[in-house]
Amino acid sequence: MAQRKILLSNELNRTSEADDTVEKFHASECYALLGEIGFLSEEKVALMLDQGKISDRRNRMLEALQKITYAKIATLEGNYTFAIELYEQVAGKISVLNQGSQQEGALSYFFYEYAGFFQQLGDTNAAFRYLEKARSITSSNKMKQMIAYQYLILDADLEKKFALKKWLQCIAYFNKYEMTVMESQAHYGLSLQLIKQENMADASTHLDKAHEMAALHGFQHLHWSIDYTRGSLLVNQNRNTEAVRYYQDLLKKTSNAYFTAKIQSKIAELHHILGDADQALEAAISSMEVSQQFSIASELAGACLLLGKIYHREVADITKAYFYYQQAFGSIMALMKRGIPVNEARRKVINEYVIFLEEHFPGEMTESANEDLFAFSKDLNWVKIKDLFHYNLFLYHYLNTGVGNKTLEALDFPASSFYSATERLRSRGITFPNFRKSDVDIPADNYVEGLQQYARLHRDKTWVEINDCFEKDMLKYHYKLNNYNKKHLAKNLELAYSGIVNRTKYLTSVDG
Repeated sequence: MAQRKILLSNELNRTSEADDTVEKFHASECYALLGEIGFLSEEKVALMLDQGKISDRRNRMLEALQKITYAKIATLEGNYTFAIELYEQVAGKISVLNQGSQQEGALSYFFYEYAGFFQQLGDTNAAFRYLEKARSITSSNKMKQMIAYQYLILDADLEKKFALKKWLQCIAYFNKYEMTVMESQAHYGLSLQLIKQENMADASTHLDKAHEMAALHGFQHLHWSIDYTRGSLLVNQNRNTEAVRYYQDLLKKTSNAYFTAKIQSKIAELHHILGDADQALEAAISSMEVSQQFSIASELAGACLLLGKIYHREVADITKAYFYYQQAFGSIMALMKRGIPVNEARRKVINEYVIFLEEHFPGEMTESANEDLFAFSKDLNWVKIKDLFHYNLFLYHYLNTGVGNKTLEALDFPASSFYSATERLRSRGITFPNFRKSDVDIPADNYVEGLQQYARLHRDKTWVEINDCFEKDMLKYHYKLNNYNKKHLAKNLELAYSGIVNRTKYLTSVDG
């Protein structure tokens, strides 16, 4: 167990010294919570905090809890790729959580934390789904209250009615049963909601209470989250110059990579607002470099996007702007390859990149841009690629042009042909959402962000024009992917070689 723990720690810290700085930063909150809900005894919590180990003897249940804890820490550190890797490892051996006297609690705890991961990513549907799984199997009153609290957060994030009474009931429950971690987090969570309500007096009261508890119990992540939020209050009051000084002082005190990247990003943003491009560039580059070193995906795209904007508009260096826009877009694509969905913030990054391309590379897409948009297709055959393209093309026009005749007119596409195309897709398992509903739910299974952006870039083309353009662009992409060998291209796309030869005559490269 010790060797496996070292390997996990090395990845979490990603430093040449491979120390346990990150675990120590989060230990008090993470392991105290395991104690509060009954997974670890007080002695084991003390052992974890003192020596960094749960047990000297191997215990698969405790190993799974350790891995869930590392996944939780990775999530809080913005290292989403490592987090999902760990959660998937636990999910792959989920039977371990169904053994022994703690089976019900361990499995529900896994679903609870997995929901928290998706909540952090902005995937509320998945968060609700796993919270419901946790709720449906637990008999622990403490776990039920924790789940109820997470529902409050999700409901508030979806801008439903803010339930102050229920929030205070959660705090009272956590206080009564000495669930200090949850009580302090609930005070902080409530303060964030009250700030949204512009109730600064009550927000300050709960923020101070959360800060007091965090300091008393050594909850460092919460402590720094609160300090960061205090700076945000200055920003909300348009006291940006004061906010810069506040964050600069805060930066000198932190040794945590995640908060370093987050604070530097905020400083860069504020300098940009204040019109100081040089200072903004310096801070944004620092945020980007820390994010790259420690795999802080939560901050990387935003820092690169700001660099792209500054080089684009203030410095007027299109080459550097293009580089940083690509970096931002590439970081989002890397997350998507790991199954991490595009939330509102990540969608903004993609849209900004595409707008930049439209402005400076009008008409035909650049080859490098197509490589980004077409990366999803690397392991797919031609039939699947074309099916996904047609689905996403229709979807794009449904959402942006209009359902029915508006889409047909935009594509100059006969209704009979449109019906045949959509029926063909349905016969292959690709069904369309019900656009008659006021709140359309777009399934993630066949939605491809790269194809959505491709459709947007070519939104003025007819059905015939965009299909011809897409076929040429996609075959060119796969031709390069197959080392300019048409036989390999035909085999991997599952097309007849003779057909490939005819369809790729415009490609002048010599076969390998």
